[in-house]
Amino acid sequence: ERSETVRIMFTGFVATRQHMQMIETIGAEIVESIEEAHTATHIIVTDGATKFRRTPKLMVCICKSPNIIKLEWLEQSAKEQRVLDTAPYLLVGDKEAEKHYSFSMKETIQNGIQVRETTGGVLGGLYVYICSGVAGNRAPSTKELNLIIEAAGGKVLSSLATCKLLDPAKTIVLRSDPSIPSQLREPGVRNILKLGGKIVPTSWLFHVIITQCINPVIELD
Repeated sequence: ERSETVRIMFTGFVATRQHMQMIETIGAEIVESIEEAHTATHIIVTDGATKFRRTPKLMVCICKSPNIIKLEWLEQSAKEQRVLDTAPYLLVGDKEAEKHYSFSMKETIQNGIQVRETTGGVLGGLYVYICSGVAGNRAPSTKELNLIIEAAGGKVLSSLATCKLLDPAKTIVLRSDPSIPSQLREPGVRNILKLGGKIVPTSWLFHVIITQCINPVIELD
């Protein structure tokens, strides 16, 4: 018997009342807010008509669950009145999405399982400082960025100025893409970089999340 409560999140399209009834039919729960996204066990990312989108909710969920699936899984589960295995319904082989975001969902799912077991997440053991002007600049909000980084196992730093106990080599400074010159002048940034920290653009972070892999190794920009 399944002991884990099935918690379903929709992202990239809006769920209908009918979808909510299906969730009730199989005894599952709905997760709606991004603050709760890390608790979702099943993430439905397309209804067949909408294109896959790398939403903030998706970036949180993909760090926590291997079940990135099509709506068809819910429809078939409701039809059989039980929670079906997700394997036949995983969103793998979406060539358009995989080309657009430069990733393979099959590899992402495998990578995610591995990094959660070994380091607690793809950013496990890393500290991340978000420069001023990053949030909302071709990037999610501050709250959403924090939730994404934390879901990936990273620790968000509110300041670098007083961080004497950190391991600089495990510290990432997140800048805008394209960068803003003032971000390098923020307190503690240059010092962390001198001591072995790395500065990376938001595009690096989003690629790490969507691939669940830090590859290539962080390079100083």
